[in-house]
Amino acid sequence: MKREFERAKKAVESLFWDTCYVEIFMEEGTDWGETLHQKGEGDSFPCRLTEKAVASSENGLLAQMEKTVILLYPASKTIPAGSTILVKKENGEERQYFAAGDSQIFLTHKAVGLRRRDAV
Repeated sequence: MKREFERAKKAVESLFWDTCYVEIFMEEGTDWGETLHQKGEGDSFPCRLTEKAVASSENGLLAQMEKTVILLYPASKTIPAGSTILVKKENGEERQYFAAGDSQIFLTHKAVGLRRRDAV
C-alpha cells in the first residue's frame, strides 16, 4: 500500500513543470501591542499553475470572463494565506500572485487558490 502511495505521489509531482518562489509574511507582536508584518524567509520549489476560464453570457453576448487560478505544490511545503508567489512557467513567463486563502491538503499534494497581484 505504501508503495502505491509513493507511486501516486511521484506521478502527481511529475506534473509540476513550473517553479514557485514564495515570499512569506509573518505577524509579530511588539511590547506595546502593535502587530507588525515582516517578510520571512522565502522558499523555492516545483509547482503546477492551473487555470480554468469560465465565460458568462447574457442574450448571446459575452459579458464577462472569469478565471480560476489554482496552484498545485508538494505536500511537504507550506504556503500561508496572503503570501506573495512568483510563478515561473515552463516557457519562461513569470507571473505574480498572492495566496487567496488556506491551502487544501490532499494525500499526494496541496492546492491553493491564487489572485493575480497586478489585478489587485
